[in-house]
This record gives sequence, structure tokens and C-alpha cells, in this order.
Amino acid sequence: MAASSSQNTGLWFARLSGAAWLALILFALAGVLVLGKLPAWMFALVLVAGAVLGALLWLPWCLVRRRAPTFRGRRSFLAWALAGMLGMLGLVSLPVWSLAFFVQGGPTAVPLATLSNGKKTVVFQGMQHVGSEDFYKSVVFDLQQALTDGYTLFYEGVMPVPGRPDLTDWFNQTLRGTKQDLSASYAQMAEQCGLSFQLNYFDAIKADMALHPSRHITADASFLEMKTEYERLLREEPGFAAAMAAKATKARKEESELGDPFGGILGFMTHATPEQRKLVGIICRGVLGMAISGALGEENDPAKRVILDYRNRTLARFVTDSPHDKIYITYGAAHFPGFLAELQKRDPAFVLRSVKGVRPMTLPDEPKLATLARTSPAK
Repeated sequence: MAASSSQNTGLWFARLSGAAWLALILFALAGVLVLGKLPAWMFALVLVAGAVLGALLWLPWCLVRRRAPTFRGRRSFLAWALAGMLGMLGLVSLPVWSLAFFVQGGPTAVPLATLSNGKKTVVFQGMQHVGSEDFYKSVVFDLQQALTDGYTLFYEGVMPVPGRPDLTDWFNQTLRGTKQDLSASYAQMAEQCGLSFQLNYFDAIKADMALHPSRHITADASFLEMKTEYERLLREEPGFAAAMAAKATKARKEESELGDPFGGILGFMTHATPEQRKLVGIICRGVLGMAISGALGEENDPAKRVILDYRNRTLARFVTDSPHDKIYITYGAAHFPGFLAELQKRDPAFVLRSVKGVRPMTLPDEPKLATLARTSPAK
């Protein structure tokens, strides 16, 4: 009976061991799909790190099992080292697979919403300043259709003040925490991620702007208005002033420590193979998606009191004060919840008639935009 029990235990151990090795091999194959695109020395470095990890895990195992009659030190060490290499291949690739999920399946869809108070119809197309080419082409197509249907187009765009370039510098350095121009930042990000910058796709609308300027309205605050609101918050809310001071200190520290993160990546992209470019594109798009969804913790940025909240109130005012009864808005997707709340404060009759999600990014080399749903403006 004892011999039979021992045989059953050994059989189950062998089965579990085989299943574990099979899982490790599949895990490692998933890693090879990612790491196989990297230079050979990086791949080798991961294997060495895995072997070292396996050796470290082998030491306590050896202490426990060394007196067992069936224990074979060299064979056991090699097995643990191999297991470490296989596991490390999979572990290193996990962040890339996670970021790819954020692009294709994460909470990064932008809203396409239709609102109405019974008299006015408002379509809000959430935008992402950097996205896939197909997304911008589809938005421009919808804008042209909206013009045909008699809509007035409202655009996002903080308005400069003639003769006051210092206000633009203030906006970048104080609210954004960088000296770089906003459009230049987006263009650089687009190049790094293999994506497109939204302003490159609105030339098709410019002809109608020239012919019918009244149908194209920049419904946004000016830099001077934003600075006035910022200074009001500093005077009236000590907590806001302290949070902005902490943000400025953090920005200076990050700038001195990190330098220009884009420069190194763009330098790598210059000499990268197509597969390596695709890998960098996945990582970059995933990080961008996490930032948009708030997964990186940027939702606590005090500057949003001005960049988001104040401009949401401004946009709501533009809508309610407008004499037009059909309005099509293209604005950053992050503005939509606050804009809707501010609009309903000004006019409680406004209700959400429909909202659909549209993905502004796809993984590199995807032939079509992955769209959850899309509708034309309500007529």
C-alpha cells in the first residue's frame, strides 16, 4: 500500500512538473515574439539575467533537497537556470503585452456624443491630439458631412493675444511644466510613436473656413483669460498655490534628471529595423493610452483647474450663447465629462441622446481603425 501511494505521489509530481514546464515554455514563446525584435545583445542579456535569477532560486531549493537520495545537484542547477531564463523571457515581455492591451482594449476610446435641449443639437467629437491616420480621416469626413447638414463647427484652441508672446511662454512653463511649444510637443510625440498629429489633417476644412468663416468658431479661452483665472485661484485658494509650487519643483527636478526623453528614442528610431520601430510604437502608444486614461496618476495635476475646468465652463458658455441650433464640436476627449456637467448647469434641458466610443489609436501596421461604434451627426 505504501509503495502504491508513493508511486501515485511520484506520478502526480511528474504531471505537475510537466505542466509547469509547458507553461514556462509557452510563457517564454510569448516573450520571444517581443524580445526577438531587439538586438541580439539585449536578448542575450535577458537570458543571462534569467539564468542568474534561476541560480539564486536554486540555492534555497538545494539547501532543502540536498540530503534527498534522488537529489542531483548539477542537474537540478541546470533545470533551475533554464527555468529562470524561460521565465525571464516572459516577464520582460509582459509590460509590452500590457501596453498593447491598453491600445486595443483599454479605456482609451474617445466619445462621439449627441446632446440636445429640444432646440439645439450639439455633437461632441472627442479628440486626441496624437492618433492614427484613419481616425483623423474619419473625423474630417464627418466634419465635411456636418457642414453639408448645416452644422456650425466649434474648435478647441487656446487663443493667443496679439503682441503678448509672453502669455504663450507662461502657459507652457507654468501650466504644462515645460518650455517646449505645445504643437511641437505633439508633433514630436507623433513622430516617436509612429502616429499622426491632428493639425496635419484639417487642410480639407480650410477652404470652407475661407468661404464661410461664420461656420467655423474657435470656442476656447485666450491665454490672457486663463492667466487671469490662474491668478484668481492663487489669491483665493492657498491649497492650489501650494500644489502648483510643488508641481513646478517636480518639473524642474525631472527636467534636470531626465533631460530630453524624446531625443534618445528618436535617435534609436533612426537606426532601428522595421520590427524594432513597431515595438517602440506599441510601447509608446500604450504609455500614451495609460496617460489618457489616468492610469499614470496625472489626474491630480492642479493645473487642470485651469486647463480643463475653466475651459469647460468657457466652452459651455459658447454653446449656450450661440445663436446656432446645430453645433459640431471637436475638442479633447478629457473635456467631455466636465463640459457636459457645465452645460447642464447653464441649461438643465440639455440631455445626452447618444454616446459612442471611437478608438483614436491602433497598434502599428493595423490596416483599419478599431472602432467600437460610430454614428453621423443627428439631423
